[in-house]
Amino acid sequence: MFLSPASLLFTRTVLLSIVLIASSPSLLISWVGLELNTLTFIPLILIMTGQQERKAAVTYFLTQTLASVVFLEGCLLSFSPLAPYLAYPIILGALFIKMGAAPFHMWLPQVVEGMTWSALFLLFTVQKINPFLILSSLPFNHRTLVGIALISARVGSILGLAQSQTRLLLVFSSINHVGWILVSITLSFNLFLYYFVLYSILLAPLILVLKKFNILHLNQSLNLGLSRTNQVIVFMTLLSLGGLPPFLGFLPKW
Repeated sequence: MFLSPASLLFTRTVLLSIVLIASSPSLLISWVGLELNTLTFIPLILIMTGQQERKAAVTYFLTQTLASVVFLEGCLLSFSPLAPYLAYPIILGALFIKMGAAPFHMWLPQVVEGMTWSALFLLFTVQKINPFLILSSLPFNHRTLVGIALISARVGSILGLAQSQTRLLLVFSSINHVGWILVSITLSFNLFLYYFVLYSILLAPLILVLKKFNILHLNQSLNLGLSRTNQVIVFMTLLSLGGLPPFLGFLPKW
């Protein structure tokens, strides 16, 4: 169902918004790209027309609309002499909401409950590219960015310990990795790209196994009769996403 013509069209439009922002000459054009991205991702959430999907779509729409309004306000203030003191902090706040960084992450658990696994993978990877691209092009304050990164890393790691649902576990893992990615942006764009690509590669096989067997809780993996290969993929990928050496997920942190 995710490979229907309409879904492929919306997915290509999401990718087009990334190209638009990557080649954007101004913040206002970047805002247009963010709006295009939001409007074309909502139909991907509504592939399955159920009550949870509609609730997730409405929550996502309201959250992203709020962030877009704040971002547009910051764009307009960037033309004033107060841009370094007022506009850029407002823009950073809007981007933190869009990427789900702590403490602006409260909308993420509510949204993922009503999404398909394919849309969930796009939310954790592709949908974060636009805010990261805009952030890397701004004259940001390193202390602010590192502070948000530390909060995200701590919130993601501590709250993730109490989760047994796979969706929520992936949510707090994503929040934790957002913190690490923010740190990498302060150091080098190439380092950010390297970390983000590795995170996407590690997340893809885990999502495929969870989707194939519809594993909603970790203890289900012991009762579904998974093959040894699939069990190894699930647990090794989880350990790798946690950054445990000598797995692949440890390399970008190292």
